[in-house]
Amino acid sequence: MKLDKRYYLVFTIVLLLFLSQTSFSQLVPENHYIGPSIGLSFLGSVPEFGANHEYIMQIEDIGMIGVGGIFRYWSYRTAWWSYTNIVLGAQGNYYFEFDNEKISPFVGLVFAYYGGSVKWRGSGDTWTSPGHGGLYLAGQAGGRYWLSPTMALSARFGFGTLSYYALTVGIDFQL
Repeated sequence: MKLDKRYYLVFTIVLLLFLSQTSFSQLVPENHYIGPSIGLSFLGSVPEFGANHEYIMQIEDIGMIGVGGIFRYWSYRTAWWSYTNIVLGAQGNYYFEFDNEKISPFVGLVFAYYGGSVKWRGSGDTWTSPGHGGLYLAGQAGGRYWLSPTMALSARFGFGTLSYYALTVGIDFQL
């Protein structure tokens, strides 16, 4: 299922209007947050497995910023083809102030390397493509719902120069 770009724009505007409020959540500056994630790419029902890391900073006159890394892996097969994809990148997120201390909404950017391979199996022959991929820039929006001061459920929705991205959910732990 391919979504029209207008849906991404409407989603982002609604998210920004809804989430701009007034008090920080349980994010703690100078702490690291790390956790696994699982998601669906817009290629179909292919699960995407990953991990997220963020280091939170409080910047005077700006607010809370998170910087860190992401890793994603997904693979799928058709009758004759198999595809494997890996994303390794950096992320930067701005955290909005919000009245509810259990919620930490954010918007951010991901700059990553996307690489993969394609393999064809048919008629007894096997062919493997040379690796493919490149750099890409993506926007993301999401948030954390805090279950305790050191553990949160997370969700993020991404879109960008890679022609598809994913809705991911995960759990993050404060280190």
